[in-house]
Amino acid sequence: MSYSLLSLAGETKRSAMQGLRDAAQRETQRESKNEALKQAAKQKTMSAVGSGAAIGTMVAPGLGTAVGAAAGYAIGELF
Repeated sequence: MSYSLLSLAGETKRSAMQGLRDAAQRETQRESKNEALKQAAKQKTMSAVGSGAAIGTMVAPGLGTAVGAAAGYAIGELF
């Protein structure tokens, strides 16, 4: 009787530890994916700023560059 209870306790402990390992692994993956999404969003915004600055420079070098960069930033943040 005591052997089966000890065996059951050991199996329960192993199962619980495996569940904790799985949860920790999923959390690590989730954090990694969230960081990748943040980096992609930042890259998209900077790309929009560069595009806006280039368009602004074509229209009016100097002031147009600044206005285009600001517009690109705003559009990049909105979309």
